[in-house]
Amino acid sequence: MSILSLFKRRNKKARVRKPGPAQDAAAVGTPAPAARPAPPIVSLPQSAYDRVYAEVMTTVDGLSADDAAELLLLVKESGSDGLNLGGYFTRGYERFFKNRDWRWREYDEWREAFEKLGAFPSNWTDIHHVPTPANRPTHTRLLDIDAVELEHYLTEVGVPFEASLQKAQLASMAEHTEGLKSSRLWTRLLKKEELAVQEAIARRPKVLYDLLMRTIAYRAKSIRDLERAQALGIRKHEVMLAFEADRRFVDLARKKNPEAVPPYYPNDFTQLRPILEND
Repeated sequence: MSILSLFKRRNKKARVRKPGPAQDAAAVGTPAPAARPAPPIVSLPQSAYDRVYAEVMTTVDGLSADDAAELLLLVKESGSDGLNLGGYFTRGYERFFKNRDWRWREYDEWREAFEKLGAFPSNWTDIHHVPTPANRPTHTRLLDIDAVELEHYLTEVGVPFEASLQKAQLASMAEHTEGLKSSRLWTRLLKKEELAVQEAIARRPKVLYDLLMRTIAYRAKSIRDLERAQALGIRKHEVMLAFEADRRFVDLARKKNPEAVPPYYPNDFTQLRPILEND
């Protein structure tokens, strides 16, 4: 037998494998062991802050889903479930809201509702308010000027005054001088008032952002407090108003959404006090 024939014969024998246990079982019809089912996916319950954040952010336009998710992570890094605003406030605004065209529809809806009522809650913050200095009395406008400037002005126009006079008295004297509104003092006042108007407009987005994040944080706190109370068997709560005059606004909010919790609208200071059975 040649070496080549011997090699082919050995190679053929090497390819013939003996049946293993699994093959034997299959041959006699024994079922193979069933595969283990995949372990169930257990999702942890969302925190109160997560739930409120998700709900409120659906009313924010101009922020992408990715941005909203990153902002939530930033809040969580503060380790306070939203209440430590100092831990994320500035970074959140600078990164996601500054110089961006965005709006909070819930705020706009409440503003419209209160306008229809012809009244606003005690602590309502109107981000659209712009100072109108020209509508104020001259004396009131002069109070925005430093007392030293008023003294210099009175000295320039030759009006004597006592050094012990308060700013209000100096403003009254300046108000009745001739040529006040053509003076350099008045020009400086107008520039100061215009700057105040521009600053108020520039602050709008940051003020709205502040209202947004505080609303989320304190609504989440209200839910946590309610859940803790329910765990203790407490089922009833009393609405505690910061101002009794605001009751009609709170009633409106609760009628609109019976499941709502404070703050019922932006910058609402209402709280829920648990009622114990022996109260």
